[in-house]
Amino acid sequence: MHRSRSSVFLIAAALTLALPAAYGQSKQDVLFQRALKGTTCELVLNNSRYCKYEFGKVLTIGIKDVGGTDTVVGFHNSSIKNELYAVLYFGCIVVVPGEAHPRNYDREYGVHISPKTGLVYRTSAECRASL
Repeated sequence: MHRSRSSVFLIAAALTLALPAAYGQSKQDVLFQRALKGTTCELVLNNSRYCKYEFGKVLTIGIKDVGGTDTVVGFHNSSIKNELYAVLYFGCIVVVPGEAHPRNYDREYGVHISPKTGLVYRTSAECRASL
C-alpha cells in the first residue's frame, strides 16, 4: 500500500496531538501522580499519624500529628535552587517549581498538601476547603 508524504505527515501529526489527550497526562497530572507515589503515612506514638512526601532527592516534606492538635511540618531538602521546593500558602503546603525546573508550566502548576488531612490536592481551593 502506497501513502503520500502528506498523508503520512497528517497521520503522524494526529497521533502526536491525540496521545497526551488520550493518556490525560498534563504536566499538572504528572506532578500530582508523582506526589501521590511519593506519599507514605504511618501511625506513630499515641496513635498520631506521620506522613512523608518525597519528590526524589530534590524535596522531602514531613508532617507529624496530621490533623491533630500538635501538628508539625518539616521542610527537608527544600530549596528554591532545586527543581521543586515547598512553601506554606493559606495553611496548605504547596510544592512549586524552583529555579532548576524547566520553564514549561503554567501559573497553576503545583500540588497542595493539607496538614489537616494529609491528602494531596490539585488546587489551592481544594486544599483550603479541607482545613
